[in-house]
Amino acid sequence: MPRSTNHLRGRTGLQLALLSIAYAAIAAPISLYLLPAGSGLRGLPLLVAQVAVFVGGAAAVAYSAVMLRRDENRRARLRTLAAGMGWSYGEDVSDRVWGGSVDEQIERTARSSRDLLDARDAEIPFDSVERTVVVGDREGATVHRLRAVRIPLAAEAPRISLRSRRGGGALSLLPRRPRGRSELTLEGNFSDVFEVSVPAGYETDALYLLTPDLMAILLDACPDLDLELVDNTLHVYFPAIDLTDPREARRFLTAIAALHERFARRTALYRDDRAASLDPTAYRRAGDTLAAQARTLATRTRVWPVVLAVMTPLVPLIIAAVSLHMLG
Repeated sequence: MPRSTNHLRGRTGLQLALLSIAYAAIAAPISLYLLPAGSGLRGLPLLVAQVAVFVGGAAAVAYSAVMLRRDENRRARLRTLAAGMGWSYGEDVSDRVWGGSVDEQIERTARSSRDLLDARDAEIPFDSVERTVVVGDREGATVHRLRAVRIPLAAEAPRISLRSRRGGGALSLLPRRPRGRSELTLEGNFSDVFEVSVPAGYETDALYLLTPDLMAILLDACPDLDLELVDNTLHVYFPAIDLTDPREARRFLTAIAALHERFARRTALYRDDRAASLDPTAYRRAGDTLAAQARTLATRTRVWPVVLAVMTPLVPLIIAAVSLHMLG
């Protein structure tokens, strides 16, 4: 049996042992002290309640065991996939800055990253991680999982956001959205599928980059995905897919290959006329090829999440007030 498999099983067993001990430490005083002393139960009713406490706990531990084992098996399959493809794998990379709108709008304590697949040295370079983000505060907070991909490009390009209008993607969940005046209307039905936002004054540049053949690729390969160009990186946001499923992995890699080929070709030819002129003999560094206004989008706060966060704690009070009023 492989050493990694033994390691995973050993760690899972330790987690379950600790979970069982913790539950026993809670269930014992409840069953042996609180139930007989606090509830006044005696005889058969007391025995039934004690058994219910332990059976319920055993069911919770068993469910946790199944979830832990499933998660470890999934990670083991991802390790195997990465090894077979010549990629490297990282289990928890939450300390890394990933970039893009998620890192800009979500606090570090409200986001985590795991299951890194690093293929930056492959023929089609990319790296990908499963991200968990918490949007909102307190009662109005929601938890979302997504598979984020970064595709490096050879040259920088203006910031462009492509949000799928089918909704539910990473760019739709964030607390801030590009302002309406930054939205660009494109030919055909592309604007019916994607909401395209660009920095003010860069509408013509976006049309240069988003050629009809590239738009056709986007419509064909990833109409339900969100994308954004940030400097010399293309960020692609998938749902939390299972890459150990061959069909999901095939679609994932096909989309990345198509996007890399087309975006790399268009951005390699792009030049920002607003960028500061450089001496032709000077060494050009990353960051020299774009003007400052090309790097950011004007945004606005989404209203409904704020309203929901404010109203959620008030709903029980409103229901109680209405009920008391109806009862006189």
